[in-house]
Parts: sequence; C-alpha cells; structure tokens
Amino acid sequence: MGEPVSPLDIALAIRAARGYWAGLTRETAERIARIVLGVAHVQAVAITDSARILAYEGAGCPYMRPGQPVQTKATRQVLRTGEVALIERKQDLHCPIAGCPCAVQAAVIAPLKVQGEVVGTVKLYAEHPGPMPGYATRLAIGISELLSLQAELSEVERQKELLAQARLEALQAQIRPHFLFNTLNTVIATSRFDPDLARELLTELAAFLRHTISYRGEKIRAVEELAFVHQYLRLEQARFGDRIAVRLQMEQGVETALIPVLALQPLVENAIVHGLAPKDGHGQLLVSLRRRGVELQMAVVDDGVGITRARLRRLFLPHEGTGMGLGIANVHERLHALYGSRGQIRLRSRPGRGTVVLVRLPFELPEED
Repeated sequence: MGEPVSPLDIALAIRAARGYWAGLTRETAERIARIVLGVAHVQAVAITDSARILAYEGAGCPYMRPGQPVQTKATRQVLRTGEVALIERKQDLHCPIAGCPCAVQAAVIAPLKVQGEVVGTVKLYAEHPGPMPGYATRLAIGISELLSLQAELSEVERQKELLAQARLEALQAQIRPHFLFNTLNTVIATSRFDPDLARELLTELAAFLRHTISYRGEKIRAVEELAFVHQYLRLEQARFGDRIAVRLQMEQGVETALIPVLALQPLVENAIVHGLAPKDGHGQLLVSLRRRGVELQMAVVDDGVGITRARLRRLFLPHEGTGMGLGIANVHERLHALYGSRGQIRLRSRPGRGTVVLVRLPFELPEED
C-alpha cells in the first residue's frame, strides 16, 4: 500500500487548481485514497472521476486499476443521480465481471460535486456484508463534501494585483493543510465514541470552509469576524482539548465596526499553529478587540514558543511569512492597501515567552450605523 502519507501530502494533493476539476488527477487521487485508507479502518478506498477509476487502495481487485472505466452499476448510478449509495451486499454493486474474486462485500459511495454537477465519487469498502459502520459513512460523505468545496475553490480565477486579489488569496489560503486534515482526523476519532459531537464538528468544518468562499466585500463587521474565529477555535480545541485555554474579548460598542475580512482569524491561526501547538504543556490565547479614540485595536496574545529576533525582522518581507498561515506580510499589505499609514500591524515576541500581535486601524462603522 506504499509509504505513509502525511496530512500535508493529502492537503497539497487536493489544493485548488485552475480549470474544470483539474485538481483531481490520478496522482492526487492516489494520495487521498492512501491516507483515507490509513485512518478509516475499511477494506479498500477508491476514487473516480465521472468516467474512470483514478485510484484504488486496499484489498486487491484485479479489475479496479487506475485508468480503467468505472466498473459497477452502483457507481454509475451515483454519478447519474448525485445521491449517496449504501451497499450491504456484494451483488448490489452489480459488478459486470463474472466470478470477480474481489473481497469487498459492502460499500458507501458518495458523489463529488462542483457547482451542482457530479464529477466523481469517493468509495469506501468493507470486507463483510451488512451495513457500513456509521463512522465510515460519515467519513465518505465528509471527504466528498470537502473535496467538492476544494474543487469549487479551484474554479476561482486568480488575479495578480494585490487590491483585486487580496480577498481571494486570503480565502484560499485559509484551507490550511494541517488544520483541514488534522480536524478531519479528529472527527474520525470522535465518531467512534461520540457520533453526535463528530457530526457537529463535521458540520462546523463545512460551514467554516463555506464561509471562506462565500463572503462578498473587503470588510466585515467585527462581531462576524469574531464569530468566525470562535468557529475556528472550536474545531482546534476539539483536537487540542484543554491544552489551550482561550479568551475572546470584545469591548462594548465595537460589534458593528468594520474590519478587513479575514484579518483576525489568520493571526489567531498563526498563534495556534506556530506558537501554542509546539509548546509543551498548557498554553493560553487571548483575542481582544477594543476602541481607542478614532482607532480600533485588535490583539492576539499567546504564551507559546515565541519568535526569534532574526525571524521577526524577516516576517514583513514579501513571501517571507508564508510559513505563518497567510503570512504576516500579506496581512500588513492588505491593511496598507485599505488604510495607508493608518493601518498597522506590530509584533512583540520572545522565545519561550510568547507573542503579541497588535493591529491598529481606523474605527469605521457601516454607513447605516
């Protein structure tokens, strides 16, 4: 079954790509199928496009080879109807190969959709007849939804100029590889002892991803951005548990203030991923929004591993901060593009002591307010 594949490998495999469903190639499908097989405890995993098998991992089937046409009537029906199929008997797959020696006996087949059109399937197989395990069904549906969302992102035409491009870059970059698949693995693990919580987390993950591609405009109300941050933190805390204590503070009167869309959440993500996750033991995170005269100040404070002085000096250089989520330089450029010298981001950090990120921008209310 090949070498182990990391969550980063699979996330990179389904990264947004230009063109109609161009992101799901045979190579990327094989990477995805491999990691799903590794975490799902099923007999086999297959991924198809609308006509051919792209990947098959698991129990040997001499006829399920990449490049071969879709074999079973059950898969063709899912491609035609766009509805999930739950197969409890091998004969209900309607394999056209007489005497097929394949060991699979049951399956869940979920459609992949782009803008409402079925473009492929994700299939999980079990070696015993009967209903598929609930977690396997939820996983197949969750994978298909996430891949479908990723495919929709690939439909967005990238632009080169910062002002025209900043929001799209921000939205696409938020589908961070480690976050996406660590969260998915958390959902899989949770589904085995708390199916209701797993369902809630999967729903929240889908809502989180949809938020990143659905908002129109350069600015958003502070209370909406903070709610988005809360949604992100709920998903991360499902993974880290009580290792990270979080406080979210919003001063009264700030709720409707306008801030750049996705200007706060990436900073929170940086604090989690680069500050608190590598820390031994428990950590604390504070996110605050307050008004100071004509300014709105947003602070993200963590007591994580910190940043060296040399690294701090490089974070504002173009392309230097890409390892920090969106990149501090990108957030800085967006603030400068919207507010000029009135939009600022400042960092203070000491290795082993944590990091403070302070964003200052003009206090602005919507016109109707």
